[in-house]
Amino acid sequence: MGSVNKGKTRKIVGLVFLVLFAVIVVLGFIFYDEIYGENGWTSIKTGYGFLDTLLSFLPRILGSIEALFITLLVLYVLGFVMRKIFKGTPRRVTVGKLAVSIARVVIWAAGLIAVLAVWGVNVAALIAGAGVLTLIVGLGMQSLIADVVAGVFLVCDGTLQVGDIVTIDGWRGTVQEIGIRNTKLINYSGDIRVANNSTIKVFINQSREISYPTVLVGVGYEENLQHVKEVFEANKAKLRAMCPTLLGDIDFNGVDSLSASSVDLHFGAKCSEGDFFAAQRQMRCAIKTVFEENEIHIPFPQVDVHMAPSDENAAPASENTAPTDENAAPAEDAPETEE
Repeated sequence: MGSVNKGKTRKIVGLVFLVLFAVIVVLGFIFYDEIYGENGWTSIKTGYGFLDTLLSFLPRILGSIEALFITLLVLYVLGFVMRKIFKGTPRRVTVGKLAVSIARVVIWAAGLIAVLAVWGVNVAALIAGAGVLTLIVGLGMQSLIADVVAGVFLVCDGTLQVGDIVTIDGWRGTVQEIGIRNTKLINYSGDIRVANNSTIKVFINQSREISYPTVLVGVGYEENLQHVKEVFEANKAKLRAMCPTLLGDIDFNGVDSLSASSVDLHFGAKCSEGDFFAAQRQMRCAIKTVFEENEIHIPFPQVDVHMAPSDENAAPASENTAPTDENAAPAEDAPETEE
């Protein structure tokens, strides 16, 4: 949502500038004689240095605005035409966005040259020296050139397209844009990852084939696996109805492992890659519901403690006090001593 709002804000700001420049250009044509005439505004001397300087530069300022207006107008027209031409398949959309990115750089460069020409810069000499400048800049911007070339090959090979769900360096997301320098991915939570095209060496494209999410559900060791399978087969239609993202019935693939507290059963089904995680959640919920309805126990991690049986015939522990003899005569009192 954040990236979408930023894109809309950028378009609105661009349209505002386009309309503002258009109004200034129209006013410049309407008041052409008053601005550029022999006794026009540029020849007025007000006695204020800043205002006189501003009036003297007014033709150049208007010329720069006209150049920027034409640049923005060409960009918007080009974007509109490209969206109409390259709509449809993901490959056409990808090629269109890359073409717009390249054209945008060229058009802005042409607009910048036009503005410099208005301000009296020798554009011919600038273009003539562009060859040497390009060589110098190229040596210092090898990574940028590598990014551009890699982006072109990514689009031409068709291995990566806008809308594909891919995993790059362990980061899973949907391809939002393939530009001349980098590729943008957006994940399910709206986070955006930007990767330079030249760094995309190995990636997993998960959108070309139907996905097969799997889940593990544990049942107790006391459960009869044949009974579990019969319950599953009898409720296949119900399970399918409880999982709307699936493209078919859930498959029971047998026992996956014998864990400490449960027998883990393996289930899977086909779905679109965009519904991968939703399908897993729905399958877990549906299987648990059906198992509970049929009294199939799903255990939780637990420990069975076995107590050793007590020995009832064991002799009682001896007491610390000595046994007394009931028949023994009482002890005689000690004779009193006379003082």
